Amino acid sequence: MHDFGKVAYLDLHKTGSSYISEFLNSCCKLEQLSFVKHDWVRDNFRDDCFYFISIRNPLQIYSSLYRFGLEKKGDVYGRLKNANMLSTYKTFDTFVGFCLQNKNADFLGFGYSAEISKSIGFISFRFLKLSLQFPMRKIHNCLSEGRHLKTLQEDFITRLEIKNETLKEDLRKLSLDLLPEYFDKERVESFLGQDLLINTSTISANDIGYLSNETLINMHHKEWLLNSRYLSDNTVEGVI
Repeated sequence: MHDFGKVAYLDLHKTGSSYISEFLNSCCKLEQLSFVKHDWVRDNFRDDCFYFISIRNPLQIYSSLYRFGLEKKGDVYGRLKNANMLSTYKTFDTFVGFCLQNKNADFLGFGYSAEISKSIGFISFRFLKLSLQFPMRKIHNCLSEGRHLKTLQEDFITRLEIKNETLKEDLRKLSLDLLPEYFDKERVESFLGQDLLINTSTISANDIGYLSNETLINMHHKEWLLNSRYLSDNTVEGVI
C-alpha cells in the first residue's frame, strides 16, 4: 500500500504497480505517510481517504507471474523453489494448472489456502484481499457462514479500479479529473508523456506458448472476480 493520507494506492501484483508508485512519487503533491508493497488495510482505514487499486486481465497476470518466475524472481518463485517444485515452470500450462489446483494453494502464499481456493482463484484472491479492510477476517467469516465471496464486493473500500490495459488514461482521469487538487498537472502530463517501463520481464509474452482449453476454462471459472471486470475480453484463447 502506498499511502499519501488523502489518497492511498493498493498495489496488486503484476498490474503495473511499480509504474503507478513512481507516478505517485513524481506527481502527487501530498506527503507520503507510508509505503509497504502489496500490504492490505487493517485498523489504518480512513473514511476520508480515496483508496484505489490497479487490476489486469487474469490471463495476463498469470503470464507475467510465470515469466517472472522463469527469471528466478518473485515471492511465488521463491516459495516453489523452497518446496522443490520448480518443475511447475516446465510450461505455461503446467504453471497455471498448478496454481489452479486446490491442493497447491498453500504453496502460493499471501494467506491463500485450500479452503479459500475452492471458492476463488489465486489472482482474484489477491485482488479481493487488497480491496477489503481486515480482509482475512471477512473472507473466513463469509465462508464459514456459507455465503458466496462475491457478497464481499459490497464491503470494498476502493473507489476506483485502474486497468493496466488503459493505465495512462486511467491515471490521467484519477489525477486530473477526480482528484486534481492533489496532483501537479504539469508533472502528470510530463510523466505520462514518457515511454517509461518499470520492473518489466525480459521474456516476451509471445514466447511462452499456449494454455490448453481445459486449463483456460478452469482459469476463467476460478478467476470469476477479476474476470467480471473483463467480461468483453473473456474469449477462449490460449495465447497471450
